[in-house]
Amino acid sequence: MYNILRLNRCAQQALARNHHAGVIFFDIKSAFDSVWHDGLIYKMNDFRIPLYFIRWIISFLCKRTAQIELENQLSHSFEIKSGTPQGSPLSPLLYILFTSDSMNSIPSQVDYGLFADDTAIFTSNNTTSRVRDRLQESIDQFVQWCHSWKLVIQPTKTELIHFSPHPRKKYSNPIHLKVSNIDIRPQTSARYLGIIFDKQLRWQEHVKHIETRIQSRINLLRFLNRITPESNEKIMLNIYKSLIRPILTYGSSVLLNAEDKIWNRLQIAQNKSIRAALNIPHFVSTTYIHQITNIPYIRSYVTNLTERALTRSQQLEDTVTEQNLVSLLN
Repeated sequence: MYNILRLNRCAQQALARNHHAGVIFFDIKSAFDSVWHDGLIYKMNDFRIPLYFIRWIISFLCKRTAQIELENQLSHSFEIKSGTPQGSPLSPLLYILFTSDSMNSIPSQVDYGLFADDTAIFTSNNTTSRVRDRLQESIDQFVQWCHSWKLVIQPTKTELIHFSPHPRKKYSNPIHLKVSNIDIRPQTSARYLGIIFDKQLRWQEHVKHIETRIQSRINLLRFLNRITPESNEKIMLNIYKSLIRPILTYGSSVLLNAEDKIWNRLQIAQNKSIRAALNIPHFVSTTYIHQITNIPYIRSYVTNLTERALTRSQQLEDTVTEQNLVSLLN
C-alpha cells in the first residue's frame, strides 16, 4: 500500500492544483531470472552483510545447473550464472537488494516506487514540459543502470499515464517519452500493484475490474447454496469474507475521495455477494441484510481499515504514510 498511497497523493494533489503529473511503469524482462549473481554478491558485501550469510546465499544461488531438451535429446549440463529460484520466498528479497540503488541517480524532484519487480517513477509540475523532461532524464538514468547490472527493460510493456486537469486538451508540449529509442505515449489507464490508475483518478476501470473478478466467486456461493439447501449461514458469510471482501477492499483507501457512484457500485457488489451467500431474495432491503449479518457498509469498513492503518503509522512514526492517510480521511 505504501507506494500506491504515494503515487495516488502525487496525482491527486497535482489535479487539485490544476497541475500535471506523470508516471511511468517499467517492465523488466524476466526480472527474477536476470539477477546477476556476481553483482548481487558485490552489493551484499557493499551493504556490510555478514560473511556467513553471504556464503549461505552463494551456496543457495551458485553452482546450479540446467539442461535443455530438444526432440528427445538432452544438451550438456551448463551452469546458471544469473537468476533466483522460482517460488522461493528469498527470491523477491534478493531482487529488492539487487535493485536497491537503481534510483540513486534520478532527479531529486522525481519520486519512485520499488516493490519487488514492480518499478514506477512519478513527478508533477505546472507545465507538461517539466514533467516530461524530469521523467525522460529518470528513464535515461534507469536504463543506464539496468545496462550496467545486466537487466533489460521491455519498452513495449512499459506504460505511461499523464494525469491531466484537462484530459481532452491537446498540449503543445505533450508528455511523450522514449525508452531505448522506442516511443512511449500516454495511456488512459495502467495497473500498478493490483490497482488500476486512470488519467483522471475516476476509478471506473478499477471498479469494473473488481466486479469482473468477484463474479465467479459470487457464482460459487450460489452453487454452494444449491447443493447444500441447509447450508450454515456463518460458514457462508465467512466464505464471503475470505474470498470476496478482500478483493473489494484491497487498496480501496485510495478511493475514499472518489465520487459516490464509485462507492455505490462497490456497495452493490457487496450486496450481491451477501445475498448469494445467504440465498436472500432481491426484495429484501439492504439495510435489513446488514442488520442481520452485522456486516458494515463497504465504505464504512474501508474507512475503519484506513483509520487503523493511520494509528499504526503514527505508532511507528511513519510520517509519509501518516500524511498520505490523513489526506484520504479528510
